[in-house]
Amino acid sequence: MADPTMTGQGKLIIQATTARDTLPVQGAVVTVSEASPQPGTPPTLLYSAVTDNSGRTPVFDLAAPPRSASMAPGGSIPYAKYAVQLHHPSYQPVNIADVTVFDGVVSTLPVFLLPSSESSQTQEAVEVIPPPPIA
Repeated sequence: MADPTMTGQGKLIIQATTARDTLPVQGAVVTVSEASPQPGTPPTLLYSAVTDNSGRTPVFDLAAPPRSASMAPGGSIPYAKYAVQLHHPSYQPVNIADVTVFDGVVSTLPVFLLPSSESSQTQEAVEVIPPPPIA
């Protein structure tokens, strides 16, 4: 059931890279869920996507309280909370709780993936050649 106080909309993009932010991770499965209202309650899945060759997801449109909620002291919380999970066969899974989304804001969530213990033994070196500068 939709929350009547969530009349705004924010946007979220996930950027998956290797742990030192050196290489984008293509093919990571990303899920975005509503934060569980009570402990032990399963979250509601909202989106599932796969990162592209730049390690990014499409833009997720997410409900958020209206921007006006942050204008008065002591007012309601001006953001919504979501949970994000990333899975890739070559990397350790990542679960992030309480990702905040604000009305009218496009946010990029950087996620740094660590190689899984099985794949770290067989990992090949990759040479990255940057594109030429744009004139």
